[in-house]
Formats: sequence, structure tokens, C-alpha cells
Amino acid sequence: MHSMDYCKLEKEEALDLLRGKKVAVIGFKKSAIDLALESALANRGEGGQACTMVVRTTHWVIPHYWVWGLPFFLFYSTIAAQFLHDKPNRSFLRTLFCLLFSLLRAMVSKFIESYVTWKLPLEKYGLKPDHPFEEDYASCQMAIIPENFFEEADKGMIRFKKTPKWCFCDEGIEFEDGTTLEADVVILATGYDGDKKLKAIIPEPFRSWLEFPWGLMPLYRGTIHPLIPNMGFVGYVQSNSNVRASELRSMWLNRLMDEKFKLPSKEKMLYQFYKEMEVMKKSSRFYKNHCISTFSIQHADDLCNDMGLNPRRKSNLFLDVFCPYGSQDYRFDQEETK
Repeated sequence: MHSMDYCKLEKEEALDLLRGKKVAVIGFKKSAIDLALESALANRGEGGQACTMVVRTTHWVIPHYWVWGLPFFLFYSTIAAQFLHDKPNRSFLRTLFCLLFSLLRAMVSKFIESYVTWKLPLEKYGLKPDHPFEEDYASCQMAIIPENFFEEADKGMIRFKKTPKWCFCDEGIEFEDGTTLEADVVILATGYDGDKKLKAIIPEPFRSWLEFPWGLMPLYRGTIHPLIPNMGFVGYVQSNSNVRASELRSMWLNRLMDEKFKLPSKEKMLYQFYKEMEVMKKSSRFYKNHCISTFSIQHADDLCNDMGLNPRRKSNLFLDVFCPYGSQDYRFDQEETK
């Protein structure tokens, strides 16, 4: 079953499904981690069975939002931090700055990795990723690990099997090396194909243009597809704060519908997305996740500028540059939203 179907179960139904069963969870991101822990907890006591996580690609996980005593937002969620990263439509001077500070970005990534590998037994279980931490953050792949997750792994209640390929068999799951895993329940926590759902509701010829011309939905401001009229997409593009970004895009879309501002030409909108895609490609091999976390503040600034609102939301320059932006910063008063 898929993790989305599992989430629809009542608490007792979920416990009955897991208790005393050999459970295999496919994946190693947030949903998969939570499901494996739930299975381990449900199987405590006599007759309990271990849960096996089948991992194709490892991703960085963190125990909490502190790194060697420093708050995590200092590294990626302030204007000062994001100044070091590539951004769409940057000037020559900023491009030069990004090149000069590329070593500093790598050092920040290694600094975080050093803390994570010290705090969590990733190497012990063969779960340390081969790619830098920054790539997972830039593609919204990073997850928070529950506090007692590795405690259950140490007890043998959560096991790990790394494999590039697998398939179902009579016993449960067969791996590429020919070995098998007995499983009574297999839960797929591998994400879902949102594009497939959109294609099911959007008629032709627009359906064929959803991912045209680069294999990704070219959403201007994360909301408008330049080639599909009279339709907005809210919540599709990921960020380090999906709720805040979606609220801001909803406000932007509402003001667009009220004709408070006009869209640029289709060519300009496609070019803007192309520049964003180039940044995502440079930041992470997982760029098709369509995540803007390394330039989320500029994205919010662009939305505010379109709406005629002041993008600077802090009370002074120091706070504006060195403090993270949150949902409270975008609570516009009545005068601003007229």
C-alpha cells in the first residue's frame, strides 16, 4: 500500500496492520522514517517483528534545528546566508561574489555534516549520503529524524537494506543481488506523482504543455503556467516553509485576479523560470523536486514587489539581514492590502 492510503487508516486500524507483522517500508525520507518508527513501536513486546527500510538513495537527516550550538537558520534562512547562494537574474557583481564564496558554502555544508555524523549513527548503518548536505537542503529533501528512531534501530527493531532496485516476489521483496526479504506488509513511502494527477484533470492541448519545454512545470512566481490560461497552481513548488510560501502566493494570485497588477509576456515568464531552473540545477542533482529553498527570500521579495508591498518586513536593517523570515513577517495590515 502507499503511505497516503496508510494515513487514511484510523489509529487502531493502523496498529492492527503493523502489530506482529514483518513490515517493509520503501524509502528514506520523512514519511518513510515516521512509518518505520511507528512499526517498531507497534511491535514492542512479545511477538514483535522488526521493520526493514528499503533504501535506494540516502538523504541527509538532522536531529533538530541546532548545529554545534548554533541555530540552523543562520546557515540558510537569512538574507545574509542566502546572499552566498546563486539566485535568478543576479548581477555580475553578485555572480562574482557567489564564485568567491563557493568555498565558504562548501565549508558550511561540511560543518553541518560533521555535526550530523557526530550526533547520529549514519555511518554505523550505512546511511551517510555520498552527496553534500547542501544538495538535500536545496532540493527540499532534508528531514528531521525522530529522537528515538535510532534507539529502535539499536534494538534491532528497525533494519536497513540499501539497494538500487527491487521487485515483489512470493516471499515479499527480491533485491537486485538475488536476496529476498520476507514481508507481510509493504508500504511505499516514495512520494507521489503530482504531475500525473494534474494531467488527469487538465484537458488537451494544455495537458501536453504542463512540463514543456524543460521537463518541469514552468511556473512563474511558483503559481502561473505561461502556456495554460485562467489557471493557478498553489503549493506545487516547494520551499523551506511551504505554508508561508503558499499563503504568499495565494495572496499574490488573489491580487492578480483583482487586476491590481499585470503579468509580463509569456516569453518573459518562461525566461524567469528558466533562470530559476538553472539555479536549481547548479544547487542540487535533485533539482526536479522543484525547490526554491536557497533563494526563498528573493522569491518572497518578488511576490511583494509585484503586489506593490514593501518586501523588507523587519523593524531595522540588522534584523532584516541576520534574522530569518517567518509567517508573522508577512502579516500585512489593512493599509498595505488596499
